[in-house]
Amino acid sequence: MRKASLLTIFLVVFIDLMGFGIVMPNLQLYGHDFGISNYFVLTLIGAVYSFFQFLFAPLLGKWSDRIGRRPVLLISQAGTLIGFLILYSAHWFEASAIGIGLLFFSRILDGITGGNISTASAYIADITTPENRAKGFGVIGAAFGLGFVAGPLLGGITARFLGLSSVPLVAAFFSLSALVCTFLFLPESLNPSTNPADLRRFSFLGLRHSLSRPIIAPLIMIFFVNGFAFAGMEQTLSLLIQLRLFPTPEGHAAATMSFQDLTNYVHFQDKRASFATGLLFFFIGMILVLIQGKFIHPLTRIFKEARLVIAGPLFIAIGLVIIGIPNQVIDWPWKWMGFVIGCAFLAVGSSIFTPALQSLISRHASTSEQGEILGANQGMASLARALGPIFAGLLFQYVAPGTIFHGSAPYFASAALCIGVAWWAFGIRTKLAPPSSPNAAAIHS
Repeated sequence: MRKASLLTIFLVVFIDLMGFGIVMPNLQLYGHDFGISNYFVLTLIGAVYSFFQFLFAPLLGKWSDRIGRRPVLLISQAGTLIGFLILYSAHWFEASAIGIGLLFFSRILDGITGGNISTASAYIADITTPENRAKGFGVIGAAFGLGFVAGPLLGGITARFLGLSSVPLVAAFFSLSALVCTFLFLPESLNPSTNPADLRRFSFLGLRHSLSRPIIAPLIMIFFVNGFAFAGMEQTLSLLIQLRLFPTPEGHAAATMSFQDLTNYVHFQDKRASFATGLLFFFIGMILVLIQGKFIHPLTRIFKEARLVIAGPLFIAIGLVIIGIPNQVIDWPWKWMGFVIGCAFLAVGSSIFTPALQSLISRHASTSEQGEILGANQGMASLARALGPIFAGLLFQYVAPGTIFHGSAPYFASAALCIGVAWWAFGIRTKLAPPSSPNAAAIHS
C-alpha cells in the first residue's frame, strides 16, 4: 500500500506542478492582453497568489491534521481546478473590468486553496519511517522538479501555437487529472489515533519562536531575502522579454493602426514572449534538476553547506546583472545570449543555495522541532514570493521608463540584495557549522 501511495503522490504532485508551471510564464502576459499597461499591476497578478497562500496554508495544514490528508488534497485540487476555469472564462471579457477582476480572483482562489504540496509532504511523513523519510520526500522533490521543468515548456508552446486563452484549459486538464487520481487511488494516511495537538506545523506563533533563535533566525531571514530577490525575477522575466525583444507599438505607430489590428498584433507579440519565457524556464529547470539530482551531494561533501550558502547568492547576483544589462550596452552576437547566460547563473546559484541552506536550518533544529522550524522557513518563503514581485513591479514601472534601462532596475536591485545575503552569510560563517548531535541543536541555536 505504501509503495502504491508513494507512486500516487508522485503522480499527483507531478501533474499538479505541470498545471501550475503551464500558467506561470504567461500570467503577466494575460494581464497585458486584458489591457493592463502598468507593469506594477501586472506583477500583482502573481503576488496575490503567494500572499493568500501564505495566509491560508497554516489553516489548511491544521485541517489536514484533523480531518485527514485526502480531503484537504481534494479541496485544494478542486480550488486549483476552479481557479484555472475562472482564468479561462476571464478571456470572454478581455479589455474590461470584469475580465481583470476574474483574472485576479482566479489567482486569489488558487492561493487560498493552494496547500497541495505541503499536504502531500504531510502524507509522505504519515506513511514513511524516520529512516526512509528523506527518500519519501525525494519523491516529492523529483515530481516537483519534473513538473516545473515540463510545465513552463508546455505552457509556452500552448500559448505560441494555440493562444494564451488556451493555456488555462490545458492547465485545468492536468488539475482535473490530479483530482481524479487522488479521489480514485489515494487512501487516507492519517492515523485516527494521532493527537493534533502533538503535530508541529507552520503557525504565526511558531514563526515568532523560530525567528527568536540566534542561529536559525538569520538563516531563515537569509532564505527570505534571497527568495524575495528571486521572486521578483520570476514575475518580471516575461515582461522584460516582451519589452525588449517583442515590443508592441506605442505613440504614433499605435495611432496609425486600427483597434483590431493593434489588438491582434499585441496578442501575437505576447504569444512569442510567452513561448520564449517558457523555454527559458525550462532551461532553468533542467539545470536545477541536474545539479540537485546528481551534483549537490558531492558538492556539499567537498565544500560544506556554509560555503554553498555564500556562493549561491553570488551566482544569482551575477545572473541578475547580466539579464538586467540591455543589449544596447553589451553587443551580444546573439540577442538571446544575455538571457541565456544570466538564467544559467541564476539556476546554478539557486540549485546550490536552497538545499544547502535548508540542510543547515534542519541540522540546527532539534529532532522534536523539525516541522515547526521548516514550516516557518516555508512560510517566510511564501511571504517572500508575495512581496518580491511587488517590489520588482514598482521598480519596473517607475524607474527609467522610456530609456534603454527600462525594466533593468529590479534586476540590479535584486542583485544588490543577493550580494548583501552572501556578505551576511560570510559574516556568520563560523557559527553555521552544524552541532555534533541533533538533540544538541536546540541548545546552540
